[in-house]
Amino acid sequence: MVFFDRCLLFNRIMIDCTNRKFRIIIRFFQLMCLVCTMLSSVSLRHLRGFIAVAEQGSFTRAANRLGLTPPTLTATIRQFEDIIGMALFDRTTRQVALSAGGARFLPVARRLMADFEIALDDLDAQSKGLGGKVVVAAAPSVLTRILPQIIAEFNAAHPDASLRLDEMNAGEVHDAVARGEVDFGIAGDWKLLQDIQFEPLFSDHLGVVCRQDHPFANRKQVLWHELADYPFVGLGPESGTGAILALQGGGDAPLRPVVETSNTVTLCAMVAAGIGITILPELAARVEASRDLVFVPLGDPVRERHIGVIRRKNRSLSPIAGIFLDLVLSRAPTMKLAANLRWHLPG
Repeated sequence: MVFFDRCLLFNRIMIDCTNRKFRIIIRFFQLMCLVCTMLSSVSLRHLRGFIAVAEQGSFTRAANRLGLTPPTLTATIRQFEDIIGMALFDRTTRQVALSAGGARFLPVARRLMADFEIALDDLDAQSKGLGGKVVVAAAPSVLTRILPQIIAEFNAAHPDASLRLDEMNAGEVHDAVARGEVDFGIAGDWKLLQDIQFEPLFSDHLGVVCRQDHPFANRKQVLWHELADYPFVGLGPESGTGAILALQGGGDAPLRPVVETSNTVTLCAMVAAGIGITILPELAARVEASRDLVFVPLGDPVRERHIGVIRRKNRSLSPIAGIFLDLVLSRAPTMKLAANLRWHLPG
């Protein structure tokens, strides 16, 4: 009744209205009311019945397949046709065939039912912790050095689960978590965002990355004030390392890069080409370092990058995402890595 009352109201307005644009708007709202009414009235019962009759070509056979009586199924299809305002089947005494509109709608109905069943299966798998999809955003060094071994163990234990890994800098990871685009992130403590929590996982020292023929290459440590004597290439402030340097500076003399980039692969290519030296955390440096590049720790003062798990506050993870995160937290600290990491273990 509400739908018809609204239609009558819109019709009265249309009769009294002389503005063409306004009449178009009213017509649009009439159409939206019709669509909303149809969507709220059509159920899975209607879709299942329609598909079964279309595939069996008989109300009797379709009713047997669905475990219904033929009169019940017939009433369901007639109700469906009344809701949408057209015949889905052309009926004769000998056969039931799809109408032109029914033939067009059949693939849509099949797709809707398939999507619904996939969604239910996914929810069931997640509730049991057996499957589902996990989306993680992380820093490049975490993706390449820490997660591969853990993912191999996870996939073996949960073959029905799927993983998506997005490589991002620290700022992008925080933003992706805040927007709900990923289940959780693993990256640097870049900036404070509302409703985002950062749980420290490990810390590694910052150091100089240079070519083997550079004067720093054979040193055990480089002091910050010595960096000012050489060209510098660096990461932008959207990265965790870039943010640390932007906040803390480079000692007495601020570091002004001759080249700035957002990618560590590009950064190390600049260093390998002799354009300048750079600063990276040890784990990232070990990932990108080649036989032509050397990592030398920085001192006076010693500075660290802090990597942690980034999550939305007061939001629980899906069961399968929680299982994967627990595996990361338990396995990562036991791994043998080229970098000297300081793990922040609970308790």
